[in-house]
Parts: sequence; structure tokens; C-alpha cells
Amino acid sequence: MIAAIRTGDTIASQRLARRYYADLYAYFCSRIGREDAEDLTQVTLLHTVARLDRFREESTFRHYVFSVARRVLFERHRRSQRRLDTEEPRSEPPASQTTPSERMFRAEFREQLIDAIASLHDHYRVVVDLYLRGANNFEIAEALDLEYNTVRSRLSRGLSSVRQQLIPWVQKNRRSQSAAPPSN
Repeated sequence: MIAAIRTGDTIASQRLARRYYADLYAYFCSRIGREDAEDLTQVTLLHTVARLDRFREESTFRHYVFSVARRVLFERHRRSQRRLDTEEPRSEPPASQTTPSERMFRAEFREQLIDAIASLHDHYRVVVDLYLRGANNFEIAEALDLEYNTVRSRLSRGLSSVRQQLIPWVQKNRRSQSAAPPSN
């Protein structure tokens, strides 16, 4: 079937879609719910056929299909994070309830945090980024095709590095806040 798809056989492509559709749909439903599972299933099948040259036959074709699915899921997480980055954080009180200096402090802290995460080595940054988006260790392991303990280790080291990078900034701001006159 793979050889037929590589030659452009649309019937073979349809057979492939029928063979893996239900399993892919269930995979996505278990991770993101039904509302987007249909779309991600279709995207995965399209990517699988379009990028069939990447299949090296060193593992099963099913493994290849689900590695494409994990990457599609990871990209969906990245896109949703980009949308969240442009929105105002919901955990903060409305601007009318915070002082300008508090808003400035939070904005600076957010910048420092983003810079600290961006400076991480890729294999730490990806894990920390997914974690901060709300993914748990099992979801991260599945999305990146890593062992659970590898995720735990990279997350621990990545977060530790971020903390170490933020400590000087936090200490500097504590000193400047304690030296500032009290606000009325």
C-alpha cells in the first residue's frame, strides 16, 4: 500500500485513511476532546501521505502515523499558546484595581520570564513551554515521543535554570521596592 501511495494511487490513500481514521480520532479525542479531533485527524492523514518520503521503514507504519499525530498535536499546542500570548492574562486583577507600578512590575517580570525560557537549550525549552501551557508530564512525553522520566528530568532542569536566571532580577526588585517610599 505504501508503494502505491508513493506512486500517487488515490485509492491506496483512501484505504490508508480508512485504516487509521478511527484510531487517530480516538487518540485526539482522548487528548483534546471531540471538537478539534476531526480536524487534527484529517491534518494528520494529509501530512502522513504528503510526507511519506520521511517514512524509513525502520519501524512499523502505525508508529510513523502516530509520530505524525504527535507532531500535529504539538503544533496545535504551539498555535494555541501564541494566541494566549496575545491575550491579557486572566489571573491578574483588572487594570483599574492595580497600580501602574504593579502593572509595570508584572510586565517586566513576564519579559524576564520569556527571556529566561528562550535562553534554555531546545530540549529543555520545549518541555518547559508545554508544561507552562498546562500539559502534564504524561502529555508532554506523548507529544514529544519521550520517556516519562526524560520529561521529568528535563522539566526539573529547565525550571531550575529559569529560577536561577530570575533570582538576580527578583532580588534587585525587592531591594528597590524596600527602598521606595510607601505609597498612600
